[in-house]
Amino acid sequence: MLCFYIEVSQRALLTKECRLSILRISLLFALVAFASDLQAERSVEDEYKALLWKTAKIIHQYYVEEVHPDSLAQAAVRGIFNSLDPASEYTFNARTQLASEDPARLLNDRFYTLMQMAQAIDENAFYPVTADTLVRFGIAGMMEILDPYSVFLEKRNLDNFNIQTQGKYGGLGFRIQVVYPDSAIAVWSLVHDQTPAALAGVKSGDLITAINNTSTKGMSAGVAADSMRGEPGTSVTLTLERADRPTPFDLTIERREVQMNSVSLATLFPDGTGYIKLDSFQKGSTREVFKAIVELEEQGMERLIFDLRNNGGGYLEEAVQITDLFLPRDCLVAFTEGRRIETAEYITREDALLRDTPLIVLVNHLSASASEIVAGAIQDWDRGLVLGTTTVGKGSVQQIVHIDDRAELKLTMAAWHTPSGRSIDRRMRKDSTLVRGYDKEFKTLRLERIVRGSGGITPDIEVSGRSGSRLYVQLSGIYSLNNQFFYYAREHRLKYPDLTPDFVVGPGDLAAFRTFAENRGFDYISELEAQVEELDKVAEGEEYNQLAKPLSHLTDEIDKIEEQHWQETEDLIAWRLTFAILEKAFGEPVAEAYNVTVDPQVLEARRIVADPSEYQMWFDKGEIGTPEEDSIAQEDGRGDLQ
Repeated sequence: MLCFYIEVSQRALLTKECRLSILRISLLFALVAFASDLQAERSVEDEYKALLWKTAKIIHQYYVEEVHPDSLAQAAVRGIFNSLDPASEYTFNARTQLASEDPARLLNDRFYTLMQMAQAIDENAFYPVTADTLVRFGIAGMMEILDPYSVFLEKRNLDNFNIQTQGKYGGLGFRIQVVYPDSAIAVWSLVHDQTPAALAGVKSGDLITAINNTSTKGMSAGVAADSMRGEPGTSVTLTLERADRPTPFDLTIERREVQMNSVSLATLFPDGTGYIKLDSFQKGSTREVFKAIVELEEQGMERLIFDLRNNGGGYLEEAVQITDLFLPRDCLVAFTEGRRIETAEYITREDALLRDTPLIVLVNHLSASASEIVAGAIQDWDRGLVLGTTTVGKGSVQQIVHIDDRAELKLTMAAWHTPSGRSIDRRMRKDSTLVRGYDKEFKTLRLERIVRGSGGITPDIEVSGRSGSRLYVQLSGIYSLNNQFFYYAREHRLKYPDLTPDFVVGPGDLAAFRTFAENRGFDYISELEAQVEELDKVAEGEEYNQLAKPLSHLTDEIDKIEEQHWQETEDLIAWRLTFAILEKAFGEPVAEAYNVTVDPQVLEARRIVADPSEYQMWFDKGEIGTPEEDSIAQEDGRGDLQ
């Protein structure tokens, strides 16, 4: 059997390093214990069998690629020891391991030994570690060796996952964000105007300073969300600050089931081009898209832009049904392959709702999974053009497996492929037998244009979106959480009650916004100024005296450059400020309706789809994109500004 050696810190072996880690370890245990909703502490054996052993068996049996029992067991051991103090160690004696060609027998042997080890830790560790903690760290260790989309979901994450996929939850119906310097929870935007919060009088821009008399100062957005969600029919009391109210006030709201729409905007431009923005693939998304198309056709739509930017995916079945709206009956949309799952083909079942209408699908670096299935099928069947930037490249399929009442496992069980046979996945291991075509060429099914696997969906037409700037980032409070646009917009609607939905920021508004931000203490620090400040810190004595005059001159020049940055960023600031003001005054639909009229990718898509000769020209090109080795990697986390 698998032998192990454990060195668990005893009182006599307490090292200086261990003593220094007491506070950190104790805090970690306290947090884990707090997060656990156990009614009574279970033994290591009970907790181990209920969670870790069950999770290990599911991974071993169903994961998309075979994981050797030794790899799985060692990963669990590493996870368990991450919960202990740094002086605790373990070693495996490979010579005494059971040798067997039966994977199931190996798995049982390795994890029986692992349970014995967990029990030994529970009995002998100087610093007490709960069974719940040991098991969860062991599970975390196993998840580390899988792909990034396989996730062990406990209560809060499971609730969030269900909201994203089912599109509903018991709560109030607004999005929140922590803001500084108030250290409060901001009502960032309302989901729609019929949510419990909206009907009770909550406004976008309100600051939540307490939830059921518990201050939100220092509270994370996750904890705040958990506090406000609950069973429909129950109530929660919010203490709110509003820009036009001199003192905070309480508002008690009854929780209800909140339905989130997946189509955030459907509109018809004056030239007859329709536009539909789909934010997610949740239950009911197909009905929403179908309804939007029918209504746009009744208004005279001649062509369509289907926006999947920032759409992280959702249900595969919804992706297939939405693709069915654009392709003829009996067309392959995608197929999946898994180690323990039979190959499944997803075929269109209905006649296309929009069979020949000119179509452009918008994607970007945040379009993933189900979005890539739709874009890939449209591209492979030469049904429409894909415009934007290269997508995420998530070509795997996850299924939810029930573990117990407290947790579920979202496990990658298959890889999916587009109709041409390519996998677009860039996250799985490159030696994967299920991710084919990493450097292989494929051809579209009608026009036989060359497309490639791996690395996401490469658009037919590469068009970048807005690019940010250092000044914009600082104004947005991306790192400081002190968002100048938010604070200005929440006051603007009160100063201008006659504001109309066609409002657009002008030069006077830009000047007022800058004055407002500077009065709030905003100080733009360019990269040059930051470097000079660092130099100013390290310069001392005579060296500093010698640098004082040149630094003073350099500072004057930097001030001029920073003023130039304000001028260069005016258009970007005007766009973001207009959006923020419209959202706070009229809601997200009005703000989004403005946004699409100035969005550079939407404008380019409108130009191309309305020009029959140029639209056809892109189909006449024999190759889509460039080979991966000839392109610039796009995995640095940057992308279009949305």
